[in-house]
Amino acid sequence: MIKTINSIQYHVWSDALHARKLARQTENQWDRGAYVRWSIQTAWSAFENVCTDALDTSGLGMRFKDRFNDALASKNLPAVDWGQGIWQQVLDVYSIRKVFVHVVPTVSHQRLLATVTEAEFAIKVLREGIQAVLDLEELPHPSWVNDDDDRGWNGPRGGNSVTANLTAIHAGVGEDDPNVIRITYLLRGEEHISEIAPPNTPHAPLLDRLVNSLNVPVDAVRAYRGSDLLEERTPNLR
Repeated sequence: MIKTINSIQYHVWSDALHARKLARQTENQWDRGAYVRWSIQTAWSAFENVCTDALDTSGLGMRFKDRFNDALASKNLPAVDWGQGIWQQVLDVYSIRKVFVHVVPTVSHQRLLATVTEAEFAIKVLREGIQAVLDLEELPHPSWVNDDDDRGWNGPRGGNSVTANLTAIHAGVGEDDPNVIRITYLLRGEEHISEIAPPNTPHAPLLDRLVNSLNVPVDAVRAYRGSDLLEERTPNLR
């Protein structure tokens, strides 16, 4: 599945999902540990970013619990119970993350060879934590918070395979007409024609359709009238 990344939070959240998938796929314990640590740290970053936005605060990273409490008080919101439920679990993830971020000599090599279950736990908890902090302010949950999938190493690699790998030419359109609308995509430095439409066809819906049909990330999509560039987009696809 190609994802349209439409926020910084989703960008970082998708990093966490990707790292977790790589941890699931690798057979090397050293690689697995690195992927798990990456997954936990980026999932926390997405969570902290949402907290920062929702509570109109900053600097939550250090002394997270105290500063989170202060942010709630400044907005006259009720305190959360850190001794049970989701908020206790959030602190558990915070403690795990601190070990991986602030590696000290007392941390063993074995501790850094983290297991996939820790990434699974962190993503589950922080997903619920994002929803919980937004609920405090009665804010809507972003759709990306429910994303729990990533292709890992199994996505398409090599070649130029996309759903729009053939050129669709509208009936009655002459390819040599200097005013036709051409819709293209740029993949690995090579431009491909996806669609040729009659002159004066609105190009924006055609670009929308192309972006929605792609099954690999591309560098850009473009619309031309003849040889004149009408619009270029760089879709945030993953």
